[in-house]
Amino acid sequence: MSITIRPFVKRDLGRFIAAVAPLLPASAVNFALITDTHDKAKFATTYYGPTGYWHVREQGWLSTQLPLALRVHLGDLVDGSESPWLTKLRLRNIMADYRRGRVPFLVTKGNHDDNDKFAEKRPGHRGSFLPDVAQQLIFAADATQQHIAVSREGLLVQDFPGLRLIVLNTADVPLHDGRKIYDVKKTLAVSFAQLRDFALALKGAQNRDVLVMSHAPAMKQNGQPALKFNGRAVHELLRAFNLHASGWLNTGKTPEFGGQLRFDFTQTTGQMIAYLAGHYHLEADYQVNGIHYSLQNTSALMGRHHGLTTKFNRRYDRRFGTPSEYAGYVVSVDVQRRLLSLYGYGAASRVRRFVY
Repeated sequence: MSITIRPFVKRDLGRFIAAVAPLLPASAVNFALITDTHDKAKFATTYYGPTGYWHVREQGWLSTQLPLALRVHLGDLVDGSESPWLTKLRLRNIMADYRRGRVPFLVTKGNHDDNDKFAEKRPGHRGSFLPDVAQQLIFAADATQQHIAVSREGLLVQDFPGLRLIVLNTADVPLHDGRKIYDVKKTLAVSFAQLRDFALALKGAQNRDVLVMSHAPAMKQNGQPALKFNGRAVHELLRAFNLHASGWLNTGKTPEFGGQLRFDFTQTTGQMIAYLAGHYHLEADYQVNGIHYSLQNTSALMGRHHGLTTKFNRRYDRRFGTPSEYAGYVVSVDVQRRLLSLYGYGAASRVRRFVY
C-alpha cells in the first residue's frame, strides 16, 4: 500500500532517515513513537487541528523506511473537544491507519480520548464517552495482533529477546456502580485491577529488562505523583522490581483504586530501563529514586503565540507547513550495550542517549 504524505514532510523525514538509519543496530529493538496528536476536524494553523491525523500517517510512512519493530502512540490521539460522533470518527480514522499498516503497533489511551473536553461545557457532562468506547476503538485493535497481550483495563505487554515492553493505561477510570463519576481529562489514574496486572507483568519479565510507557508518567520531576490515583503505587512497584523484592502494597480505600496488593519479584533478574511518557507537551529527563522518567514532546502543532502553548514549544516557534509543525521519535533499546537512544524529528531534540 502506498502512503501519500506532504512533499515537505517527505523531504524532512528523508533527511532524518538518512541520519538515523546507520545508528540503529540490527540487534536493538527500534520503534517509532509519537504522542499527543490532539487530532480534531476543525482546521487551525496555530494550534491542533486535522494535522494530528496527518502526523499519524507520516509516522506510518516513516515506519516503512526504517527497520522498525513497532509504531507507538502514547495517547491523546484526539483533542476530545468536538461532538461525540465526530471525535469517534477521528479516533476510528487514526486506528484504521495503524491497523492497515505493515508494522505492528502499541496504542494507548490519553486523558483527552474520552471526549470530556467537549462534555465539560455541556449540562450533565453530555458527550463524555464511557470506557467501552476506548475498549472498542483502541484496545480491541491492539489485541488483534499476535504477540501482544492486552488486559481488560488496557495494559499492553510485548516481549523481545532480553526486553519486555509494558504500556500502562494512565486514563484508566472505571465506572462506579455503573456510573461515570470522574472527568477523565482531569483524572489521570491506574485502577487497582490494572495495578495488579502490572505487578504480574513485571514478575513475568523474568530475566528481561523492562521499558515502561504510558500517556502520563507515574511521577513528576519534583518527586510527587503525576496521577490522581496510584501514581506512587506504580513507582513503588518499579523500585521493588529493581530491588528484586517482595511484599505488600497498600493503595488506600478509594473504590476502584484502593486495595492490598501482593508482589514478588524475587525470581526476576532484569532491570527497569526507563519510563517513557507524554502528556506535558515538553521534553524532560529526570530520575526519582533511581527510576528514569523521560517525557516526549507533543506531536500536535502548538503555535508560538497561542495562550496554552508550553514554554518548551514556544522556543521552537512551531509553524504550520514546516517541520516544526510536528514532533516524533525513533527509540532504540540496545540490550547488549545497555543503551537507550531517542532520536527526534520536527520540534524534538535530535539525540538523547542514556546508559542503563
